[in-house]
Amino acid sequence: MKENGRLVTDALDGRGIVVLDDDDLFLNEAKELFEGRVPTDRTMSDVERRVEDSEIDLVILGPSHAHEEALTQAGELIAADPELGVVLVTETVTAPLLKAALRNGLTDVIEAPLTVEKVEEAIGQIDRLQRRRAAGTMPPEPYATEPELGTVITVMSAKGGSGKTVFATNVAMVLGKMYSPEEIVMVDADLQFGDVCLVMQMEPKFTMVNAAQELHGLDEPMLDSLLTKHSSGMRVMAAPLEPAFADEISTAAITEVVEKLRAMFRYVVIDTASMLDELLLTLLERADKVLFIVDMDLPSVKNAKLALETLRLLKFPASKIQIVLNRSNSRARLDEKEIERSLKMKIMATVPSDGIVPASVNEGRPVVESAPKSKVAKGFESVAKLVISGKPPKKSDTSSDKPAKRRWL
Repeated sequence: MKENGRLVTDALDGRGIVVLDDDDLFLNEAKELFEGRVPTDRTMSDVERRVEDSEIDLVILGPSHAHEEALTQAGELIAADPELGVVLVTETVTAPLLKAALRNGLTDVIEAPLTVEKVEEAIGQIDRLQRRRAAGTMPPEPYATEPELGTVITVMSAKGGSGKTVFATNVAMVLGKMYSPEEIVMVDADLQFGDVCLVMQMEPKFTMVNAAQELHGLDEPMLDSLLTKHSSGMRVMAAPLEPAFADEISTAAITEVVEKLRAMFRYVVIDTASMLDELLLTLLERADKVLFIVDMDLPSVKNAKLALETLRLLKFPASKIQIVLNRSNSRARLDEKEIERSLKMKIMATVPSDGIVPASVNEGRPVVESAPKSKVAKGFESVAKLVISGKPPKKSDTSSDKPAKRRWL
């Protein structure tokens, strides 16, 4: 099957794919994976001839090509055909290797062993970049006009243990349902004890530390490769894996990462630490919307009052802040009107207390996904509606139902 004169590739049957390596074991594994339907080559010149003579959309480089010379040759191949996708399979993905691959225009670097799922993910990555270029959200040339910026939503709480991370992940998932998960990215800005990936049962290869280290050359493809992809399609910029690494990340670095992500995604949802420090104040300044989470207990209300008073002294615009009551229930013996009088702000939405929330955390599935019809899921939906920009598209129009693909099946 052809589209726009090019072969539309189906990863399951190997059409339009060629595997390059000089290791017999890797080539045999690739042939077995695709049941002998994918061609293999041993030299870059062989691949060049095949790309010129055949309908090739994706070149898979084996582990023996995980070095600078081979990546430079692959870059020359891509320069001759910018629509060509090239991925590198390697035993270990490192930041320097990833940087070199992306500098030469490769689509992705994936860890061995090669699987159909990883090939399909690479195809999806190519398709995603093409759709972003077609939609004008990613400049195809260095001197293109500035893309339309996304909305930054900062989630904060003045007290630890308020369920802020669970809150942020569920709101992000709701936004993904309203639009497309691939248009949503989360940033875990709790640099010492961030739990976004833990809550969503994700294992990040790269974190904010890698982004900060590569800041001087951090373009969109490089940044995109440092994000961890959730099974839904949503992306996460993970927090450091150890608290000690937090010292390697400056506030300026996080700010730059957020601004770059704003140009790449429709919504950037930032989870923060419960500390009114320089980092949080900077993230609040950059935010378009602020979800201020308050629990139904006296310490939470007291801390929220102090934090709001501090923000007023700093002339922070109150119009950005949306007060949201989390884990509300009648047995707390706190009246919502009393809380509003204490905070001098109106509660804009409430999320009820429900035992299915901690259960969903242990399962690694946000409650809006595991129990979408529950009252607590409806509460998260009401919160998401506070921060959306304009009306969300109709369900039939979103790419989450049926992604519009240009080159791939």
